Amino acid sequence: MRLIPNAITLAVGQNLRHFREQSGMTQLELAMSAEVERTRVSKLELGLVNPSVLTLATICHVLNITLADLFGGIRLAHPPTTEGGTLRRANQAVLDKKPAAKRTKASGKAASK
Repeated sequence: MRLIPNAITLAVGQNLRHFREQSGMTQLELAMSAEVERTRVSKLELGLVNPSVLTLATICHVLNITLADLFGGIRLAHPPTTEGGTLRRANQAVLDKKPAAKRTKASGKAASK
């Protein structure tokens, strides 16, 4: 199962490249200023990685744009697996977890069924 690139990472990458080029920066200049590897910037622009919000926020700071600017025009969503979305490694543990017993407000103990 291949999860990346996907429509969302590709769209973010295209926007990133647009803003980087608009700023007149090379990938290397952006990487040095944002304290990431140049190959990371390349992979971001190609949609090959799923970056953290902090990484994106740092890059936005360097480019003097907001996260909203970076995500501007992207109207994509990733549904949960129960609605046809692809499984991500990070959410497998959540899907495997058994539901916790419901607790009552008064006692804080698990309610019997």
